[in-house]
Amino acid sequence: MTLNEIIADLKTDRVKKVIFDSDTYNEMDDQYAIAYALGSDRMDVVAINAALFHNQRSESFADGMEKSYEEIGRVLKVCHREGTVETFRGCPTPISESSGFAPVDSPAVRNIIKVAHESDEMVYILTTGACTNVASAIMIDPSIKENICVVWLGGMCLEFTELYEFNLVQDYRAGQILLNSGANLILLPAIGDLGHGTQVLRATDEELKYIKGDSDACVFFRDTLPDEFRAETVAYSGRFVRIIWDVAAPAVISVPEAFEYSIIPAPIFADSRSYAFDATRHPIIYMEKLDPAAVLKDTFESISKL
Repeated sequence: MTLNEIIADLKTDRVKKVIFDSDTYNEMDDQYAIAYALGSDRMDVVAINAALFHNQRSESFADGMEKSYEEIGRVLKVCHREGTVETFRGCPTPISESSGFAPVDSPAVRNIIKVAHESDEMVYILTTGACTNVASAIMIDPSIKENICVVWLGGMCLEFTELYEFNLVQDYRAGQILLNSGANLILLPAIGDLGHGTQVLRATDEELKYIKGDSDACVFFRDTLPDEFRAETVAYSGRFVRIIWDVAAPAVISVPEAFEYSIIPAPIFADSRSYAFDATRHPIIYMEKLDPAAVLKDTFESISKL
């Protein structure tokens, strides 16, 4: 497909084949995003990969990946999807200079390659953490680019001069590789000014009550998980909110009318940790803005179906 054909495909009712790639234990929005994808009628989630991360919630990149793998299992269990969706451990380390910037192999990487080759349709890879798994898969087998579209929530809006967004800096080299690869890519910048970026996806605890029902999943996402992550509540415009921006990735497929895109030459993640631009580069799909009310409404309705 061309990029214009991908945008058109997203607007069709065809159920899309999806691999979810997530640093699930890093914060609470990945859990909502996975549940959203599982509850949506427009996605067939064929696998969920654990992505690495290293911060105060992990002892190392490998530990962050392992904790994410365990958290994926918890989400599947509470959604009563345990055993119905395959899960894979991802890369335990970022792509590094010490290894000559070689790809990092893992079960998740091998499964991305396997699904891409076996599928007779476009595979959408929803990536809500460091993009190490998908970048490594493309490096190991560049031929998969023909049959995948990466939806990566990472980086910052193009007006920024300094790149410090978490998903990008966890493996900056993987971000460079992905944007240089020529793979079909929908870039969802996380941080932006003037109401741009997926950071506009914020919900109060009262808004989380829009998840209706008494199923294990509804109770977990409406009540239990917000209590576990009470420390993530932040003040914004006079309200206490939760940042749940990772739900933007499944929303690309589940509620495509909520997004506005441009097709642009792929920006460059320069070694100086800033953007560089070259009008002759291959094109990508770039999210200009989204409708947060439409995305959150669809998120809560989809989770309520579980």
